[in-house]
Amino acid sequence: MNTFKSLIILCAASTLMACANVDLGTSKDSAAPPEASAKQLAGDMPIPQGATVRPQESLVMGSGNRWMGRISLTVPGEPQAVFAYFRDGLPGSGWALTSSSYSKLSLLTFSKGDRVATVQLQVSNFGANEVTITVTPAVTPAGRPAAATP
Repeated sequence: MNTFKSLIILCAASTLMACANVDLGTSKDSAAPPEASAKQLAGDMPIPQGATVRPQESLVMGSGNRWMGRISLTVPGEPQAVFAYFRDGLPGSGWALTSSSYSKLSLLTFSKGDRVATVQLQVSNFGANEVTITVTPAVTPAGRPAAATP
């Protein structure tokens, strides 16, 4: 009976040791592709220093100056400074400011060629700014040709 108990304990210990050495792919050294940075995703749109992408809330199709979709960011800093960064910075990259509204939920709208961008800013509960940038194709009124892109 002692031999049987010893055999059971030995098997249980071996199984536990084997499970402890299994790589489940959750380590930083795994071969998973790295997350794209905000600057890589945004292409032709300047992004504030220290901004981090919230990947579960982002969807980007295309790249460079042809991307469309939504980039959701967490941006540190004062809300007024973040608002001013986008308001003043995007025109330097060829985006024309078409409208803006600063409040608890701030909105900026820009156009560039055949695309329209909306930047939505809101202070999160943790003091950072939640910024959502949405870029879509511009709607062309019936009977008018689409604007040429540079």
